[in-house]
Amino acid sequence: MSKGRLALIAASLMFTALRVCAGEFPDGWTWDDKPNYRADHAAIEGKPIRALNVSGWIGGPIKVDDLKGKVVVIDFYASWCGPCMNAIPHNNELVQKYKDKGLVLFGVCTSKDGQEKMAEVVKTHNMKYPTAADPKLISEKTWAVHYYPTYAVVDRKGIVRIVGLTPDHLDAVVKKLLAEPAP
Repeated sequence: MSKGRLALIAASLMFTALRVCAGEFPDGWTWDDKPNYRADHAAIEGKPIRALNVSGWIGGPIKVDDLKGKVVVIDFYASWCGPCMNAIPHNNELVQKYKDKGLVLFGVCTSKDGQEKMAEVVKTHNMKYPTAADPKLISEKTWAVHYYPTYAVVDRKGIVRIVGLTPDHLDAVVKKLLAEPAP
């Protein structure tokens, strides 16, 4: 195969990946009620998973090798957030339903207030997935967390597909990405 043909194939694949990732889910599926929030999240989408700077794992830690070939849901939450606490039972159901199909879901307790209550939240709300704290708020900044919960979903290839997803659309995104072939 010629170099020109290989370059054309590579360019086509890159274009397809960008087209699939950029805006593939409706903006209405996010909490992004301000234009800069959607822009911040769109800048992360379609790119490789960003680093997390977390500590104090409960039920973890999650390692990079644990994520290879998996669909990853990161739930950035605050211990004082009602919608975050209300989402935990559904998160537990997702983990139970899809863990054997390639889903990894974990929480990151962030926000400048309430991280000291993370262990209490895990116990009180019967959180059945790993969670860690973001004590320096580095992950919150890196992932453009503007509100809680902020769900980020990463595909099997390690590409961020959506950030800011609301809990009621999480199932649809997870099902779509689990249906995609593993690399």
